[in-house]
Amino acid sequence: MDSPRSAEPVVSTGGAPRLTSRTWQEAGGILVVPLGSTEQHGPHLPLDVDARIAVAVSEDLVRRWRATGRDASVAPVVSFGASGEHAGFAGTISIGTDALRQVIVEIGRSVSEWSDRLVFVNGHGGNLDAVTSAVTLLRGEGRDVTWIPCGVPGSDAHAGRTETSVMLHLDAAAVRLERAAKGRTAL
Repeated sequence: MDSPRSAEPVVSTGGAPRLTSRTWQEAGGILVVPLGSTEQHGPHLPLDVDARIAVAVSEDLVRRWRATGRDASVAPVVSFGASGEHAGFAGTISIGTDALRQVIVEIGRSVSEWSDRLVFVNGHGGNLDAVTSAVTLLRGEGRDVTWIPCGVPGSDAHAGRTETSVMLHLDAAAVRLERAAKGRTAL
């Protein structure tokens, strides 16, 4: 007889099952939690770029694990991050580093009660301090948790060619190329 977790969820995106589509009896295995932000990404990209990229990377990771026979699913995205550096832009919602760290710690403690492993996929550079300190604490408590970044080594800055290209791949209709403008180019 199959284990309760072996059933496929009803709803999935691109072959990556969503935790929220499973029943409590099917939940388990590896859980991947995307971490994003809601903030400005220039005049041409939507506010949820970091969240969308983190979800896409999470889905790809889950598909790869499932292709090897491991049970894995994608949790709902944490779309509010530490984005205080963008506070002057309309649409930015920042919960700050301390609050985000606590959210990550509580997710980790809760998920480790029933999941084999927890992986946070961070899509926003401003979340770095929160995710690294939260994962360090959780691992110190003996929990099987890690995190990975979505960054591309050697890529350009925020809302530049790299994020624009990724968004054109993920959802071209969300990119307003006619509004694109050169930002700060000095390092």
